[in-house]
Amino acid sequence: MPRPVLVTIGLSHFCEKARWALDRAGIAYVEESYPPILHYLATMPRLRQRTAPILVTPHGTLCDSTSILRHADKFLPEPDRLFPTDPALLAEVERLVQLFDKKLGPATRRIAYFYLLDDRSAFASTALAKSGIVERAAFRLALPAIVRLIRRGLKIDEAGARRSEEQLQTVFDEVDARLSQGQRYLVGSKLSAADLTFAALAAPLLLPPRYHWPLPELGKTPDAFQDIVERYRSRPAGAWALGLYEQERDRGSTLRTEK
Repeated sequence: MPRPVLVTIGLSHFCEKARWALDRAGIAYVEESYPPILHYLATMPRLRQRTAPILVTPHGTLCDSTSILRHADKFLPEPDRLFPTDPALLAEVERLVQLFDKKLGPATRRIAYFYLLDDRSAFASTALAKSGIVERAAFRLALPAIVRLIRRGLKIDEAGARRSEEQLQTVFDEVDARLSQGQRYLVGSKLSAADLTFAALAAPLLLPPRYHWPLPELGKTPDAFQDIVERYRSRPAGAWALGLYEQERDRGSTLRTEK
């Protein structure tokens, strides 16, 4: 049976969330990664959508990171699954996943782009980290237009970045409050989809070393961005998310089951 194909924007934190879920479940897949905007060449013909990730399987196609997370979870034994069976715990995990998908992910993306898009060369290097020669040439040729499209499509401006940081503060405040109670995980006594989602979607402002795409070196980013990264890394939620990356991101080999 052919392997599933994961279509990604390579640097995207939503795509990292999907990669993490599949890796954790031990699902072998082929990743087709694209730079931003050029990914339309893959997503539009398949599903007529502009967003990634998309997982194409022999049994159907999944069109967002949470759907892929749910799909991957089914391949694990119940004790290792990220969605609890207890109805109350499941409801809270799903509430947090939705909060992080709707608030945290867009906020970290907008803030990171706001500070990093001005250095087009550095942005291109990150976006093209695993691209071939033809894709590199096309992306660099179209780079000014691509940057304009990203700025317009994601409302990357000072007002948008300010609104996003307000959203970010609210989400981090909630996670900080939960962690202040001494619990290791956000819901229940084991890793859940809420934990994985928070860590992956906070990554653009934490730059975890185990992120599965080459990220910018913090010391080579603008001073204002470095200040934001250090501030969020030092918060309880940020330090905890970095710890999750260290402890959990590459744990998939110990959880694999026969497919």
